[in-house]
Amino acid sequence: AVVSTQSTGCPICGLSTPKPEMSAHFESCLEKELESKPLQTTCTMIYTLNKDEDKLAIGVKTLVFFVQNVIKSPDEEKYKKIRVNNAGVQKKIMPLVGGVEFLEIAGFTRIADDTDGEEYFIMLATPTMDHLNLCIETLQNSKRMSPTLDRDVKVLQPSASSQRYELSTDFYRVTKEDLMAEQRRRAEEAERGDMLRTKAMRDKDAGVGMRIYHYSIIRIRFPDGIILQGTFSAHATVESIFKFVESSLRHPVAFTLITPGCPPLKRDSTLLKAAGLVPSGLLNLSTSERTEFTLLSDELVCKLSDL
Repeated sequence: AVVSTQSTGCPICGLSTPKPEMSAHFESCLEKELESKPLQTTCTMIYTLNKDEDKLAIGVKTLVFFVQNVIKSPDEEKYKKIRVNNAGVQKKIMPLVGGVEFLEIAGFTRIADDTDGEEYFIMLATPTMDHLNLCIETLQNSKRMSPTLDRDVKVLQPSASSQRYELSTDFYRVTKEDLMAEQRRRAEEAERGDMLRTKAMRDKDAGVGMRIYHYSIIRIRFPDGIILQGTFSAHATVESIFKFVESSLRHPVAFTLITPGCPPLKRDSTLLKAAGLVPSGLLNLSTSERTEFTLLSDELVCKLSDL
């Protein structure tokens, strides 16, 4: 990863928390929400805290099945009594985080039967059909809640020394060893081109030396030289960069973003990886607006520091 201590924002309280600590923090926030929003929070927990998609889908389907049985046949007592040790319940409901809590909110109570020593989920009193329908609707319409990536916004002013940086002449000098290495590389490339190669072999060659990056550091250089920096997911889109810039401006301005030496970026759903902006990228902001003040908001200008 590019940033090993990347922080994420809790989608419930908004607190920025180091990624390794977010899971525990997130669960804690969900538990606090249970008291005020039991049904909504329980459904969110079911989708968020159960990572296995297949088991989640089966568990949700089973919960809906149990409640729908009561809705369809409210006078049938057999649908109001679910044996806890039933193989299906043990496999599909008991391991599901939030599954038991959902049944309890729907109206089931976990009770031990003295006659056979078994435990059951029993609906002692039939809730209103509105309540049961609401339980199903909320469960089916809930979604996984994920932490948001902390942009870790920085506003940088290039220092005089960074602007005067020069490379020594040795940097440009090509040695005999450099020429021989380049000749070997080209010979190997030509040899591979002459071979009959499978797609897997070609993909392997293309992937040599590549790393998997989870984040990207994007810098946007404004006309006055100030640089706006933000952290993005490697799976973010070019559109998200445009939105980031727009949220950072003092007032709305039409602009284009240009990678040095390339055409302006298209504002679309292209992934940063595909746009060549991972693990980092520098974009120049171009606009026809001329002002004696920086285009950045006052809040960001206060964060200005030397590069």
